Amino acid sequence: MTKMKLAVKVAIPTMLAVYLAGCGSSGQSANDSDGSADKGEKAEVVVWGLDPLSVGSGNKEMIDEFNKQHPGIKLVTQAMPGSSGYDTQDLSKLTAAIASGSPPDVVNLNGPFIMEVASRGILMPLNDLIDSSGFDLSRFYDYTIKEMSFKGQVWGLPAGMDDRVLYYNKDMFKQAGLDPDKPPTTWDELLDYSKKLTVPSGDSFKQIGFLPNFGNSWFYLYSIQNNGKFLDDEGKKVLLNSPENVAALDFMVKGYDLLGGAKKTNAYSSSFQSGANDPFLSGKLAMVINGNWVLSDLLRFSPNLNFGVAMPPTPTGGDFKTWSGGWAWGVPKGAKHPKEAFEVVKWLTTEGPKYQAEAAAKYNAAQSRTYIPNWTANIDLNDYLNKTYIEPLQNANVKSAIDFTVKAMEKSVSLPVSPVGQLLWSEHARAIDEAIYHNGSTQEILDKANAKVQAELDKFWANNTSLSK
Repeated sequence: MTKMKLAVKVAIPTMLAVYLAGCGSSGQSANDSDGSADKGEKAEVVVWGLDPLSVGSGNKEMIDEFNKQHPGIKLVTQAMPGSSGYDTQDLSKLTAAIASGSPPDVVNLNGPFIMEVASRGILMPLNDLIDSSGFDLSRFYDYTIKEMSFKGQVWGLPAGMDDRVLYYNKDMFKQAGLDPDKPPTTWDELLDYSKKLTVPSGDSFKQIGFLPNFGNSWFYLYSIQNNGKFLDDEGKKVLLNSPENVAALDFMVKGYDLLGGAKKTNAYSSSFQSGANDPFLSGKLAMVINGNWVLSDLLRFSPNLNFGVAMPPTPTGGDFKTWSGGWAWGVPKGAKHPKEAFEVVKWLTTEGPKYQAEAAAKYNAAQSRTYIPNWTANIDLNDYLNKTYIEPLQNANVKSAIDFTVKAMEKSVSLPVSPVGQLLWSEHARAIDEAIYHNGSTQEILDKANAKVQAELDKFWANNTSLSK
């Protein structure tokens, strides 16, 4: 699964240059004049966001298998116009293609923000196609389908996904006099362990116990752990500055302050690298909240690391939660072959990844590397991948950790579904930096962020009154 670094990788503009028809008028369905191929004619389904040239990915083999099994459809991948890449997160190119009448038939998009894309009329709803084909949505994790939904319509099918857990170094625990089999469960314990696991070195550090926002936790994680919300249930009121969220951000600030502040700790972490030199793998960081994708690097570069995994600590030491992100496949408004496009989307979220994984595993074996599959939003597909590639693993510790992260998906939630989801994310991320550098109180910082997002949300609903009904 694609590693999800939301603050860096997602590039959905807050305000599109041209608003296409809103959801109320974007309800193209399979019952419209859909341009599907006539009987006996092969439909060419153009896909953006699937790179057949990615070495060792298994993408090419998956595409070839689809075309072999679907003689009436030809899946054709296409790089974005004006780009040598296959990423579809630059929506200006996609909206331009729709406006010109030549959109792709299928696109890969960042799952947590697919509702924002749909609310601007860029995608067609899939309900009719789902119903007519008898496609079973219950085989996906429930929250992933909710993430795809808006105003009674499903706008995409979830594909690759991830979640976040606490990784901790058991040898460092022993050296600090901590029980290696008892990771922290509460926020207070996490801060206490962090202090005990931190080893100063002059004005810097030899190792740090825990950095609240290093890895892939974000303010969002601490908010949900404290029963905070970013939006009310109707999705019309922003709650960034709620008491629960203020307390969550205060906790993050404490995590940096006890180590000497954000300036000092970030100077140390600025030298951190990835891969074999990841700070957790190289002994510079004792605990980190990170995504399940890091287990591939761990197995490859530090297979003998004595580590453990646990749910991220919560304020109370109970009601454990994490959050998930991932990617999704959608059908753009104006797609020439929507019925055939949906067949591709179904394949890419159910059967296709089996062939992708098979090819990727063979490539890794040829490189003398152990393969760990990309996890998906499909429960049955994950079961298959687990039985095929995880159960045979010889590394019991890594195998156990993988199993833990898959089960943790059942305790996971998604990002808030909102037509201003990207702005909400950006302001939440900005608030972290402002707070840990003490550029105001957490309340003041979140009040300002809340007002900015609320203004854009009010503007959206004012321009889309039909969606309120």
